[in-house]
Amino acid sequence: MTFMLHPQLAADTVLVNEEEDLLLLMMNDRQYPWFIVVPKQDGITEWHELSEEIQIRLHLYCVRLGKAIARSFGSQKINTAALGNMVSQLHVHVIGRQQDDPAWPKPVWGHSQPIPMEEKELNTRASTLKQYFSCN
Repeated sequence: MTFMLHPQLAADTVLVNEEEDLLLLMMNDRQYPWFIVVPKQDGITEWHELSEEIQIRLHLYCVRLGKAIARSFGSQKINTAALGNMVSQLHVHVIGRQQDDPAWPKPVWGHSQPIPMEEKELNTRASTLKQYFSCN
């Protein structure tokens, strides 16, 4: 069975990096450095449904991503969440936050409409994180 990314995630994000077992996506919203990690397993909606090996891999990848966001974008706080209320496919949001961002100190969900990035900004943000993962 071939892995299928949920259509809503596909519509809202751009691919940053693909590994054998994980996708790294970036939300197209210039207000936040907002990334999403998706385990490439169909039918999984909850973290506890993953094998222990993949649970650990996903956890460590998200921790590494949080460090990369903090270093690359100067984020003061990293929000990490796997909600799945709107999109049931398991995915983990890792979002860089600043005290002067539009939603601070509240969650980003439902605060405001996304502000899409121009292609150059999309590429710059994506390559910043991709370089971090290829070098560290």
